[in-house]
Amino acid sequence: MLDAKNESVMVSPQVVVDQVREAHEFYAEHRVDERYELMALDIVRRYVSKEGPAREPEPLHGAALYVVTRHPWSHPNPLTKTEFAAKLRMKESSLEWYTDSIVEKLGFTILHDRGQLPFFIDPLGTIASVVDSVVRTSVSEEVVRSIVRGTVVSPHELAERIVDRLCSVVKIIPDVFEQELYGVIERRIEEESKRLLHELGGRGQPV
Repeated sequence: MLDAKNESVMVSPQVVVDQVREAHEFYAEHRVDERYELMALDIVRRYVSKEGPAREPEPLHGAALYVVTRHPWSHPNPLTKTEFAAKLRMKESSLEWYTDSIVEKLGFTILHDRGQLPFFIDPLGTIASVVDSVVRTSVSEEVVRSIVRGTVVSPHELAERIVDRLCSVVKIIPDVFEQELYGVIERRIEEESKRLLHELGGRGQPV
């Protein structure tokens, strides 16, 4: 997952409100489905609150919509960025810039399907919450097992178990993303393992 930078920008609530209303007008003009609109408006709100008003509002609105319509649960979704930009009558380069900025500043995770098309996981969404919960529980169990038994499972083996659980048991992420998910899960295992060992003062073995 990309980490959002800890930069603080003072943004007045009125500026945020104005940008959200402007985005609503943009989505209304393009007859965007309400469920997608509300999610996109929330991304606009979060982005403007963090970064300030966009220099090019419409590409930001388009990028927010692009991100929410490419949720992993939307797979298969063959619409390319070029086609999406054309539908909204905007430059693909502007759409791409704001998409990358949203991913970086708000900490989205990108997964690619077999055709290398991107799909986005919101760090505040359901998928991220379930992934974090499963990783946290699994690492906790392995750390305490290492304390009482002195045995440690490899991060790769634990990642395989977690990915299988997420894709085949819980089915929170389509199995088409299994291979890319391994890297995401291994990084989360490393982060959670370090956090728990720090709490234990180093007593225990890293996963």
